[in-house]
Amino acid sequence: MLSRSIDAHELYVRIGHHLSAMPARMEAYSPEKQVWISKAVALVEAVGDLVDMGRITEVAEWYPTHPAIYGPSVWGILQRALARAELAAPAATSGAFLPVGNAMDAMSAIGKVLKEARSRLLIVDPYLDETILTDFAPMGAEGVKIDLLCDGASVKATLAPAVRRWSAQYDAKRPIEARTTGARLLHDRLIIVDDAKVWNVSQSFKDLAARSPASITVVPAEVAVLKIPAYVDMWTAAAPL
Repeated sequence: MLSRSIDAHELYVRIGHHLSAMPARMEAYSPEKQVWISKAVALVEAVGDLVDMGRITEVAEWYPTHPAIYGPSVWGILQRALARAELAAPAATSGAFLPVGNAMDAMSAIGKVLKEARSRLLIVDPYLDETILTDFAPMGAEGVKIDLLCDGASVKATLAPAVRRWSAQYDAKRPIEARTTGARLLHDRLIIVDDAKVWNVSQSFKDLAARSPASITVVPAEVAVLKIPAYVDMWTAAAPL
């Protein structure tokens, strides 16, 4: 009996991360690959497709003695599980798992979140640089104020001139403000939409999915109600960039 249920959003992200960690040369047996397959069995079972549940169970049983036959088939089974989990997940979740090197998918996933805002976006990232404006912010709607909160000791020197150029180009059409906190006060990377909904971004925007898989996940409501006022207070106390 499982200790807790798993929703489609979490399952989608977990399968994506597991796929990204798939060992090379599955046709050659090793104990580590057997462990990876065992975890894949649990994920496919959680999706619930009976045909693929039977297939992945067969793979796990026969892989130690026939790895060349059964090892390569795991990829297709997990890809189908990922697709099913994505269909079952909320619309905003689609594409929330970002494999390494998928810069376009990263832009698309962040863009979906930014487009939800109607009045304000508070973007939190200790290591912000100009990438937040060149790659992501233009996908938000006109008239939505963009507030950038970064770490005074970690923010990149390229952010301030980018903010000035953004303001000169867009002015009131796309209002923007950047502030810095004290050193090492920020640890999260968040998008807070209209002071009502929080998304967690697993990596800094400047490096999103560049060197390792990334994910963009909705923060549960019971946690969001604590984070929102905390970060609004940090914004109020922060210094202009």
